[in-house]
Amino acid sequence: MYNVMLVDDEEEVRIAIEKKINWQDLGFNVVATAENGQDALERALEAQPDVVMTDINMPFMNGLEFSKQLKAELPATKFVIFSGYDEFEYAKEAIELSAEEYILKPIDADELHSIFTRLKHTLDEEFDKRRNLQNLEKYYQESFPFFREQFLIGLIEGHIEVDRIAEIASDYGEDIKGNFYAVGIIKLSFENSEQFNTTDRKLFSVSLNQLAKETLKDYGNYHCLNYLGNVIVLGCFEKEDEYEEFVSNLDMICKLSAKLIEVPTTAGVGVLVNELKDLFSSFKSAREATAYRKLFDENQAFSIMDVEPDKTEINLFENDNVNTILKLIKIGSTDELNGAIHEFFSNFSEKGIGLYQMKISILEAYFEVLKLAKNYDISGSSIDGNDGDIFEFLDNIDSIQEVEKWFLDKCFFIQKEIKKSRMDSTEVLVDKAKEYIKEHFKDSDLSVDKVCSNLNVSANYFSAVFKKNTGESFVSYLTDIRLKKAVELLETTDEKAYVIAGLVGYDEPNYFSYVFKKAYGISPSKYRQQRES
Repeated sequence: MYNVMLVDDEEEVRIAIEKKINWQDLGFNVVATAENGQDALERALEAQPDVVMTDINMPFMNGLEFSKQLKAELPATKFVIFSGYDEFEYAKEAIELSAEEYILKPIDADELHSIFTRLKHTLDEEFDKRRNLQNLEKYYQESFPFFREQFLIGLIEGHIEVDRIAEIASDYGEDIKGNFYAVGIIKLSFENSEQFNTTDRKLFSVSLNQLAKETLKDYGNYHCLNYLGNVIVLGCFEKEDEYEEFVSNLDMICKLSAKLIEVPTTAGVGVLVNELKDLFSSFKSAREATAYRKLFDENQAFSIMDVEPDKTEINLFENDNVNTILKLIKIGSTDELNGAIHEFFSNFSEKGIGLYQMKISILEAYFEVLKLAKNYDISGSSIDGNDGDIFEFLDNIDSIQEVEKWFLDKCFFIQKEIKKSRMDSTEVLVDKAKEYIKEHFKDSDLSVDKVCSNLNVSANYFSAVFKKNTGESFVSYLTDIRLKKAVELLETTDEKAYVIAGLVGYDEPNYFSYVFKKAYGISPSKYRQQRES
């Protein structure tokens, strides 16, 4: 079953279209309707329809402009455009938008049935193409020339000798050029999808990679490859400010893949570097960024520079157990951290390592933990407490259990402080955003991008943090602020509704009335009349 959205400014037309055919028999569900392009854009981004059927002539935003904006956000969506006018320019624009059909009112039931029969066939073919295991296997064989793939993997893993990078790039990576570089990792999440076996998971990874390649090819100098069940995207930039666009494009892939592949994804983007030899650092920090999916909603992209302190150094410690502990201190639960530390200490007992050698290993691990704490401005003295000289302190401990408890307490303390620091920083960010909105809500062009530019954070990260802290989106919050101010002005002044519209950030008085009525059930003028009576 595919989802359909109907858009027309006349309610009777929407109802008539909905009743003209048996949608379910054709394989469709009407999941949303809207009466103008502005409203339709917001609803479509929530409903994620497979097909949008829209009129052209509507208030606030016409159907062609709405289709153009939605196509940029949801490139896989199909459009059926209809109009009461047989205008060549309308048809021409519809063709440029790659609309499936352009039809004239009144809409005939047989014609509508025929159109959606064809659309069902087209959508089924696209869906089967992605799910067909043979096609995916073919993609797997044909998509990645072996040597080029090995070159890219060698770059991100840091296994290619520095003086050989230019030589190998001339053979297998001539297009991998730029003044700046960054690595993004798009991670498929199968935690709640036990029905997928190992083969399916590999093929989904291939499908995601193909989707990323096809979608990103016109957005910049990007290179995609499969890597251990994930998709790696290498971005090559001429200018430093292309990095934010890179994050936004990976966010778009996450949202698109969640719909087409039906498995949640998260993208992490590593630090910006200016030489190919440093891609390993970007790759390592991208892996760190993907781990933050535990703290936010899935199907989003995050930059490591948004979620970790600017001064964080990527940990290159060789002990995988210690790296796991460091990661869990930052983003894990206390139970997960407790389990990882217990496993770390159990390895000493299982291998028969003596207490003295164990204490040396613990010191090495503890210094890595202290480095992590320093990145978050947690002082060593607050961690050490009354331990005094750490070497002397450990010398006086006589059992593995005592050392484990001591180490556990330190890690728990740092974990708690990091969570508190993160919470404080996100609250400060949201408070600053609220203050900025309060000061600039009268600006009709106020947007997420404008707020983020002022706060120096990415739009993806800001949107996730803002919604998590306030329980509502930026648009909903801004609308609420504007309408509350409008109510205040209606109650305390004699200004006309169109003047008040401008005073609260709406250039279009009719749209202000529409939004007001949607929120309060009556128009601004009737609201004032009721208050006065």
